[in-house]
Amino acid sequence: MRRLVRRWFSQTGAAGPLPSSAAGHSANTPRTMPTEESRQELRALEQRLWRLLMQPSVASTGRVHLLDLGMMRDRLGVGWPALRPRVLTAADTIIDRYLTRNDIRFRTAGDDYILVFASLERHAAALVCARVAQELLQLFLGDDRAADLRVSTAVGVLDGKIRFEHALATVLLAEARLGVEPAGARSHEQENASASAIGAGQDGFPLMSGAILYADDGGGKAKPVLRQLRLSPDDAGRFGIRYRPVWDIGQQVISTYMGTPVRIFPDESFIEGVAALNSLTDAMEILQLDADALVGSVEILNGLFRNKSRLMMSVPICFETLAARRTRLPFLEICQSIPDYLRRFLIFELLRFPPGVPTGRLSELLHEVRPYCRWTFMRMDFKPQSFSGLAGTGLNGITVAMPADRSAEARLMEEMNGIVTAAERAGLMICVTGLSTTSMVVAARASGVKLVAGNRIGPPQDRPRSMIRFDWPDLFRDEEE
Repeated sequence: MRRLVRRWFSQTGAAGPLPSSAAGHSANTPRTMPTEESRQELRALEQRLWRLLMQPSVASTGRVHLLDLGMMRDRLGVGWPALRPRVLTAADTIIDRYLTRNDIRFRTAGDDYILVFASLERHAAALVCARVAQELLQLFLGDDRAADLRVSTAVGVLDGKIRFEHALATVLLAEARLGVEPAGARSHEQENASASAIGAGQDGFPLMSGAILYADDGGGKAKPVLRQLRLSPDDAGRFGIRYRPVWDIGQQVISTYMGTPVRIFPDESFIEGVAALNSLTDAMEILQLDADALVGSVEILNGLFRNKSRLMMSVPICFETLAARRTRLPFLEICQSIPDYLRRFLIFELLRFPPGVPTGRLSELLHEVRPYCRWTFMRMDFKPQSFSGLAGTGLNGITVAMPADRSAEARLMEEMNGIVTAAERAGLMICVTGLSTTSMVVAARASGVKLVAGNRIGPPQDRPRSMIRFDWPDLFRDEEE
């Protein structure tokens, strides 16, 4: 038994963080070299878990579960190393949402998860694990019917070893829909405990509170209750969308406005783009922002159209919104309500797409939104890279943001040439944002870029203007002013 626990906690080749014994379920931190303090913390949690697992009642009631991500790793294939941080972060978030204050979870050295439930009986605990697996699979593999995760349930301790029984998440969920009870009827007291602990969702699956409270540290001493910071929600920054003018160098006209997410602080300063969304992890909050951006942009576009003004508008969509069915379908319902005559003026820009998303998965998501827009662009990092994997997916172009570093303009110009060449080889249009000087705009034109944006072209605005003529004399004239 001790060897099994130590193998779970092994640091040799482990990619995950050290578990914390200070809370009911551990918080993840980036992997660092273990310090003496972290080693002691690890040993304390190891002893706590070992004592818990050696209690026959814990294993026999099916309160210990292993969520095996091996099948997901196999399905992602070569994309797993790039997607691994996003998968594990998403798994941590989903699991924490389902666990209660006294439950324990930690990630093993092999990037699987051990979950120990304080009060749920076997059937309810297994359903929680299956629901976690379902959300994780939908997020990264969509509706792939061949994708699944294995849920292993500890059913007893024999000769110091834990005996597990295994089941696939899809099987557990299918049995729940059919109302199939596991072998051995549950007692009335267990059913009441399960109902009070997890409640019941509208679809028959358990819903659990994600409240994180305080637990003892294994030595009998309670953790202190610290004073909490109480600020207005607006003090953390309110979210919205602003529009940046995009200059078509070839046509010498500002005919497109790029919708960009912004996070506005109390002093009216703001950050924009992907950086503005870094603090958001809840998929429903991200969906709300994407939906607000789409509805607001289409309403503005419709007003301009009625006034006989023509304008292209770019609307951001986050990966989290399209990846999961529960967020994708509400977004597509809004898309379906967009009048046909406006769709040819819309561009969808995909944000927060992790590198390494399988080509088939990207094509599937693009296929969902293509009927409602003219073009699809994807926001990419500003660095030399190959875009050959994007060819044939239905993507029309990419957007890259040039770093704001005046001292490195020469290097950035050279990198921009490489990025443009790679995009052209893949048959993709390219838009370069973040241009703050005339010299960078000139360099972008020389490298073959036709769409540019940034403070040199115009600041972000609360509402787009009508299409305007903008040529090179205008650019230099504005600089002189």
